[in-house]
Order: sequence, then C-alpha cells, then structure tokens
Amino acid sequence: MTLRERLVLTANAAFAEPDLPVGGIFCASHSGSMLGALVSRGRARGIGFAGLVSVGGESDLSIGEVCEATLDDPNVTGYMLFLESMHHADLLQRFALGAAARNKPVVAYKLGRSDVAAELAVSHTGALAGEDSVAETFFRDCGIARVETLEGFLEALPLLGRMPVRTLRKERGHKPTVGVVTTTGGGAAMAVDQLGIRGVSVVPPSAETLTRMKARGVDVNPGGIVDLTLAGTKYEVMKAALEVMQSAPEFDMVLATVGSSARYQPDLAVKPVVDSADGVKPLACFVVPDAPEAQLRLTEAGVPNFRTPEACGDVIAAAFARRKPVEPAPTAPAPRGARMLDEAAAYRLLGPLGVTHAPYVVLAIDDPVPALPFAYPVVVKVLHEEIAHKTDVGGVVLGVENAGDLQAAILRIRKEVEHARPGTRVEQVLVQAMTRGIGEVLVGFRRDPDVGPLVMLAAGGVLTEIYRDRAMRLAPVGVEVAREMVSEVRALKALAGYRGRPEGDLEAVAQAVSAFSKLAMLRDEVVLEAEMNPLMVLPKGQGAVAVDSLVRLG
Repeated sequence: MTLRERLVLTANAAFAEPDLPVGGIFCASHSGSMLGALVSRGRARGIGFAGLVSVGGESDLSIGEVCEATLDDPNVTGYMLFLESMHHADLLQRFALGAAARNKPVVAYKLGRSDVAAELAVSHTGALAGEDSVAETFFRDCGIARVETLEGFLEALPLLGRMPVRTLRKERGHKPTVGVVTTTGGGAAMAVDQLGIRGVSVVPPSAETLTRMKARGVDVNPGGIVDLTLAGTKYEVMKAALEVMQSAPEFDMVLATVGSSARYQPDLAVKPVVDSADGVKPLACFVVPDAPEAQLRLTEAGVPNFRTPEACGDVIAAAFARRKPVEPAPTAPAPRGARMLDEAAAYRLLGPLGVTHAPYVVLAIDDPVPALPFAYPVVVKVLHEEIAHKTDVGGVVLGVENAGDLQAAILRIRKEVEHARPGTRVEQVLVQAMTRGIGEVLVGFRRDPDVGPLVMLAAGGVLTEIYRDRAMRLAPVGVEVAREMVSEVRALKALAGYRGRPEGDLEAVAQAVSAFSKLAMLRDEVVLEAEMNPLMVLPKGQGAVAVDSLVRLG
C-alpha cells in the first residue's frame, strides 16, 4: 500500500476508510492483518504512513529487501517493522545499516518474548521465532530500536528521529538521564516508575539549574522532579522551565508531563511544549488525561508524545538503548555437518586467537606417569572427542596431589567412563594444573541459523541458565564492546571491588571475550559452537585462564 499515491492492493477493510493520513513512515510486517490495525490506530492519532507492505512468511521477498528498496525515497523518514521471525537476518542487517547511514530511524516490534508467543509465531508463519535474547542482540548491533508495547510501537519514531544515536553520551558506566517537569505529581510518578524499571534514571535538577529557574521566575522546591503544580499551566512558567532544563548538563533529555488542562485547554497546555521542541536537548511529552486534541497538536508539530506511562517508558528506554550499527565483519560460510574436538585440540585452536589456558599435558592411559612440567595439585580429565560433558560420566578427578594419586585417578577415570559409556574406549587423559581464581565466568560462541555468529558472556557456575545473567553480541567484537559486555553481567560487579572484596582482572576477561569471538572469522575450521566454562578470573593484573573448553566444528 502506498498511501501517497492512493494505491492499495489488499483485501483488508481498514484501507477502505476515506482520508487515511499520509506521513513519512514505511511499515513492513510479517502479519497482513496487523497493517490494518496500525493504520486504524494511527488514523485516530494523526499518525500517517508513506507505505505499508506485508511479506507473510518471506517465501519470496524479505522485509529487509523491501525496506532497502525504499531507502532513497525522500518521502520515507522512518521505518516500523512488525516481525514474527528472524529469517533473512543478513538482508535485514544490510537494510538497517543503510537506514542508519541516511539518518532514518528504525523501530521493531517482535513477537516471541514468551515461549507461548514464540509457538504462535511458528504456527502462523511456519518460521522459527528463535531465542528472544538473540533477537535483542541483533537489533542492538544493527541500531534498531526495539519496543515491547503496541502504543510505543506507534509513538516511537518521532523521538528516535529527534534523538540520533550520535548525540548520546557514551561514557562507560553512564546511565541515560531524564529530567521531568510536570503539572501533575501523580502523572509524573507513573512515568518515572516506568522509566526506572527499564534502567533509565530520572535525576533531580542541580542547585545551579534551580538557581537559573528562580532567576526566570520559576520557584520550585528541590526534589526528584520539577513539579510546577498549578503554576505550570501558565505559558511563561512552563516555557521558562523547559528552556532551563533543556540546557542543563545533568539531563540527556527532558520529559514534560501534562495534566488535566491538556483535555480542557489543549492549546494552553501544550503550546509551551510545542514551542520548546527544537531546544538543545530532546523533549517529549506524556499526556496524562484522554486529550486527543492536545495530542494531535503535538503530533502535527512533530513533538514526541505518549498516551500511556508504559509506552512513555518503553520508547524512551528503547531510544537510549540504541547503538551505532556494527559493520559486519567477514565470517566463515554456513557449515555442513559437525564434529567435536577434544579438549586439547580445542586449546590448540583457541591459543593462536589469544585465549590463555591453564598448562596441561596429555597422557596415554597405559603409560607410566611421568614427571609433570608443572606443580601438583592437578586435575585429571578424560580426553575423548565424543565426551563433551566429562563430569556426567565420571571423567574428572580434582585435587590430585602426587604421582601415585595421579596413577590411581587415571585408572578410576577409565573404569568410570567405560562403565557409563559402554563401547567407549578411553585411551588418553588430560592432566592440567589446578587453577584457583576469585571468580569464574562462562564465555560462549554459537552460529545462530538466523542471525549468524554470536558471542556470550555469563556468570559461571551451575546456576548460569537459571539466572540468565548474561550479555550477548554479534561476533566478532572488539575489546571496547567486550568491556561493555562485562559491565552488563550483574554477577561480575562483585569482582569490581564491591564492598571491599578483591578485584578480579575484568580487563583480562574482556580481552578473552574479544579473542574468543574471533572464532567467527576462522576459514580453515568453521566453528558451530564453542565454550570456555569456566574461564577462571584471577586477581586484578594476573589475567583470566580457561580451564575447560568445548568446540564443535562444521
């Protein structure tokens, strides 16, 4: 459907309505019926579209290809994507890079956050929706803003267009900050709640900012927000407060929350917001009452505005979460078949990439125990390419203190493994120096069938999958991105000197993640999946050491 030319090829009754608003949004969807829903909801809000297309299950053209064909259309200013799967992710990534280069924002609503929704997506399109965290990673690395509310999906693009990625502060550890000015304390509190649960900080005005406000005739009490109360309904009061806040260094953006006056005096209520829209910092407006006239005026003026606190928090958080798109590095082609490497072979593959492992030797089961090139105690592990999870079959003995105990451990491992795996012949063991760190992490790699190579960092230990405390990126990654991943894993804050605890070498962890991610670029050996679990974190300045590795090749 191209609404500007009034060309409609659909049986959807929503497009039979007269006077559908025309705008700059191009919408692409897997679901055809959703287009009608978006158009009807947009019409009620004065939100217009340049064009809409449904590709179904992408049996021919993909969403990425269709959107890429519109990139140079001057009438298209932004994109909405309603997605049920991540097929043809390479084409979607290519489009996203092109959109970013042209400063045309992209927002996505993807099904599959819950297992039930993922199953519904499968039954509807026959396409596997895939793990939701993979989609989250893909969107972030492509510079696509992802929202989780339908209202937010419709309301996102005006703010994304006014908050280009390049204007956001990127200092490590900096949390996005919002300054809130309001005429209704309760309404503002709802928005603050929704921002807070999404990791966006609402910060109070500084003493200097309050002084500047007072000089402009705006006298407010110190607090978490700027509550103008009834005085905020006066144009000059709200306008002065907005001008001061938009120039204040403590805020990345400003949110104006407008109360009942927006319904009964729409012009008076939103005019200062409209007149401040082009200030130094991005400005958005949460309209608390049902005030369609006020919201229409804001929309026509291009001011980002929200009808619910949930959409307000959703869109602002999504806007702050955007990153500059990552240019995809050359990676190995999709593999065929699979085979496992034993642990020693895995270390030989990882070593040239820059991954450090604990020293080891490989011993034949039937040979006498030699003098070791490292000190006891040691760990003894079965070495067999068909046994990935050694502890499950009794293939690991820890804390071996001397040569006699080592010989006994070798014999024990052979007995346990051959009993647990009838028909398996154990011929070698790997003897490794015991390494004790102050923490441990899991570093993983896998080649996703939809989005391609991924690298993951997670807290180590047996509860990793339960807590799902992890960071993920498209692979490969540089050290700076790996540092960002380290900062995202909550459990690792304990290794950053938390409450006087010893500091771990988190810089070495970042270096290891970056090195491990280069598995994506290997040409001679195509890696399907790999894991270092655990990577032992040593005290600060002493490094991080892999003490177990798994690699599956294509």
